Amino acid sequence: MSSSTAMSLVFRLGEVGFSLAAEDLLEIREEDSRELFAADVPPAMLPFRDGEIPVVNLRRLFRLPDNPRREASVKYLVLAGERGNWAAPIDSVLGVYPVSAFTRCSAPLLSRLPGPRPYGDVELWRDELLVRCDALWLEQCRRGI
Repeated sequence: MSSSTAMSLVFRLGEVGFSLAAEDLLEIREEDSRELFAADVPPAMLPFRDGEIPVVNLRRLFRLPDNPRREASVKYLVLAGERGNWAAPIDSVLGVYPVSAFTRCSAPLLSRLPGPRPYGDVELWRDELLVRCDALWLEQCRRGI
């Protein structure tokens, strides 16, 4: 995304809202789930350009319940990582907004939780608390899932 400077993407997994620097995003894809889900299991790899990229289950990473509904199509964020591109299925995209629309919040309780966390900060956007994501940090955390 060429004009992504100082912009953030807002997306959802279930009822939980997330934000991500738009510069981490390569593209948003929508795929026919009937072709990708063999035996009702999310794919481990997603066709991408001339090859395939790994799919990371952010629901598992954030310890969120599985989506009980199977949609006809699934949205994926394609993200750039240190070890190559990867994809993450999401439920919905709310849009891309300037970083001035977000307020970083202090979350001292989060810093005391044991073990690695797939997030570092939370932020306020339109009176909603969002989990702030970083594609490189998520890439590091995904090894544990």
